[in-house]
Amino acid sequence: MNDYLLEVKNLKKSFGDKHVLKGVSFDMKKGETKVIIGPSGTGKSTLISCINMLVTPDDGEIIFDGDSVITFKDINKIRQKIGFVFQDFGLFNHLTALKNVMIGLTKVKKINKEVARKIAMEELDRVGLKNEINHFPSQLSGGQKQRVGIARALAMHPKIILFDEPTSALDPELIGEVLHVMKDLADSGMTMLVVTHEMGFARTVSDEIIFMENGYIVEQGTPEELFNNPKNERTRSFLFKLNELYGEGKK
Repeated sequence: MNDYLLEVKNLKKSFGDKHVLKGVSFDMKKGETKVIIGPSGTGKSTLISCINMLVTPDDGEIIFDGDSVITFKDINKIRQKIGFVFQDFGLFNHLTALKNVMIGLTKVKKINKEVARKIAMEELDRVGLKNEINHFPSQLSGGQKQRVGIARALAMHPKIILFDEPTSALDPELIGEVLHVMKDLADSGMTMLVVTHEMGFARTVSDEIIFMENGYIVEQGTPEELFNNPKNERTRSFLFKLNELYGEGKK
């Protein structure tokens, strides 16, 4: 029996004449945390957006929890099992934190409002926001907004959560509170696929790091392998430049 939760096989995607993904393949087991790194514009966000069909691939195959994502008749049933945390939060500004978390439960899963409220409050408490449940997004910091986004994903009880540069829109002093929540999720066994530039998180939390450039996976391996002994010259160069910018282990 196949023990992979997610299999991505030879995935390709173009936007007009721009070839963004040129044949990407990898897999994930339940409970793993994998981090995708690489220069901006190399296809990282497009890749994870293809996994739950926010972007439709041109070619290749995505198998999630035993089903073909691309050919599955009701994609919303697949999406209920795939949490997604956006870099720009993706909250409804006219809803409180509590109702932002409840809405997927009531509208998509058709859960009773009282039950949905209980689940939402539990997940907001889990990310440290039990005192902000009635605040609107305009009353929250960037870090708090992103934690609402994480709570919203968790409330659906997904089998995997995809993170698209979850700290890139945050001020530096707010990054730590989001990464702390993500580390706790990884420690709890949540399966996570994370696009990020946070090398400290990648080094300490991930089971495997995938380095992408120009639409390809250039190299992948454990944090120890990539940080201490990268095989590809391009990987070495990228990590060296990041270290010069941020300092090893920063963030």
